[in-house]
Amino acid sequence: MGDDVGGFVGYPMVEEAEATGGVAAVYADLLESMPFVPSLFKSLALCPGYLVLAHEQAAGVLSHPSFAGAAQQLVSSVRDAARPPADAEVRGTLAEFAGPLSRMLLLAAGLQIALGGELDAPPAAGQAPEPRPVQPRDPAPSPQDVPAPRLYGRIRAELETPIVNSIWRSLAGRGLLEAAWNHLGPQVPVTRPAADDLQRRASEAARLLPWHVAAGPAALEQAGLGDARPGMAAVLGAYSTTLPRVLVLVASSTELR
Repeated sequence: MGDDVGGFVGYPMVEEAEATGGVAAVYADLLESMPFVPSLFKSLALCPGYLVLAHEQAAGVLSHPSFAGAAQQLVSSVRDAARPPADAEVRGTLAEFAGPLSRMLLLAAGLQIALGGELDAPPAAGQAPEPRPVQPRDPAPSPQDVPAPRLYGRIRAELETPIVNSIWRSLAGRGLLEAAWNHLGPQVPVTRPAADDLQRRASEAARLLPWHVAAGPAALEQAGLGDARPGMAAVLGAYSTTLPRVLVLVASSTELR
């Protein structure tokens, strides 16, 4: 991990161009339905074996109608938490991420519950994806590829997170990060209660989804990944906390697209 402005330490990620083996297989599978690999999976890729299990568990629920419905309800529930930016381009870009943020929030919550051994659901089939080339249609720039390190530090400090989510990286790649954060940053304190409530409700919603568990404690032990459990729990905990704080800032933009 690297030091950042504001005293927060950033989580490293495995970028698309760096992916090999099982990580590349998972990324290629994700890219069949997504324009880029979300930062959640890039952070989990620090433990390739766990990433494969987490992806297997996620794959079984991502396309289920109840998952899409639950994600949309999370977005709708916080549309009034923040003020949308006046700039149409910034607003439109933020709106693009409301859906992905809500889906990743549900996935992080479900994986966190499973890793804690608290998810009462049948086991997954145990099918790992086949290795294929990783070819993102719209890759999010890495923190090293865009000229925004100090602003990333401010975002981490104000959101109290070690994560640079894909939304900030994409905004930076489009030259919109400063304009977006100048509007959203001052709203972080007033939206924190809504974010805390959203985190709680996302965890409750995740428990009701039709999971098949692939990334529980028993599966990790069987795969020889027991030692990775605390580290992956920390990553999932960080995302489960951070994603609601970002989503409450972004959701209001979906109304005005």
